[in-house]
Amino acid sequence: MKIIYYSPHPTHDIVSEVGYATHQREVINALREAGHVVVPVIMGGTERGQLSAQGITAAPGSLKARVKKIIPRFLWTSLKDFKLMQHDKNAARQLEKAIREEQPDLVYERSEYLQNRGVRIVKKHGIKYFLEINAPFVEEMNGFEGYSLWHSLAHSKEKDKIKKADKLFVVSSALEDFVIKRYGADPAKIILQPNCINPENVHPNQVAIDKLKFDNNLYGKKVIGFVGSIFPHHGVDMLIDAFETIAKNNDKTVLAIVGDGSIINNLKARVEEKALSEQVIFFGKQPHNHIYDFIGMMDICVMARSNWYGSPIKIFEYGIMGKPVIAPDTLPVRDVMDHQVHGMLVEMTDNEVAYAITTLLNDKALCDSIANNFKQLILEKYTWKMAAAKIIEQV
Repeated sequence: MKIIYYSPHPTHDIVSEVGYATHQREVINALREAGHVVVPVIMGGTERGQLSAQGITAAPGSLKARVKKIIPRFLWTSLKDFKLMQHDKNAARQLEKAIREEQPDLVYERSEYLQNRGVRIVKKHGIKYFLEINAPFVEEMNGFEGYSLWHSLAHSKEKDKIKKADKLFVVSSALEDFVIKRYGADPAKIILQPNCINPENVHPNQVAIDKLKFDNNLYGKKVIGFVGSIFPHHGVDMLIDAFETIAKNNDKTVLAIVGDGSIINNLKARVEEKALSEQVIFFGKQPHNHIYDFIGMMDICVMARSNWYGSPIKIFEYGIMGKPVIAPDTLPVRDVMDHQVHGMLVEMTDNEVAYAITTLLNDKALCDSIANNFKQLILEKYTWKMAAAKIIEQV
């Protein structure tokens, strides 16, 4: 089968070490490994450092800053959205060119905000069209950027894609319920496909793990760890507050924070204020191919907070390493984990996180059980090869 994998976003490339790029890359590779021809039409670029020439180019920093101060925020957001819609026209032309040249059996699109011309082109050519939905894009962008004059139109574009798609792949049951209620999606067309992992890419280096433990004086201590981007909505501040409770009663515990982000300096100051500097280690941002070494040195892995709709890849990275996982008790997490069977699912408060950490520190049998169960579940149900097989099944 020949498949065009279409991603219309102007800056979402396929090679970055971030979630969207990993998702795109792994689905494409898994489809190819299954014997199918996949033609990527990735408007954000398919090589490191390469972006679409038609991508949105920001104004020079100083000019941009001056303009943003002068005009209301909603006008700035609306201007950016207008540029996105102009980009959509070019993206659709690129897609149609690829369709004419490749004559695919299927176009699989990763849905993006304000981009809906792709489905019109696909339907014009009478080709099967699958749409992957990873977020409630209009609400998400409104939260990030504020209100736009194109808000209602953005909803119309989402509804148009969803109505015309032959199949809809959603990453969580929460998102499934959302597209049914908000856009009238046909439940019969919806396939639930959480994020996954590729076990073949997991290569922890025991020598490196041992060195991390030795260099940081971790032998004989229990390491509670977080790996990921560090922004306000990721809950690392809450994890530090939870760890304060643990540290008061156990000086043989360490909190390892691996990653970087906009609030990292605030978090370091928070640690200083709480007099936790001896027990909290900030490792900074690390190359993704070394992430499993850091997870390997941890005894308990925590994802403190998540949004209501997204399928967090982080829990699969923890789980494939055979680590006990503490995760937020959200619908997307419950799609793949049962409480005290595959992990500890907690309300997103520091007290609940502290209670879960304490429980695992005091119950090795539970640690081993949930870690082994979740790793086995991942290998049985949540690999990218299985996700690709589900796409082909629907064809």
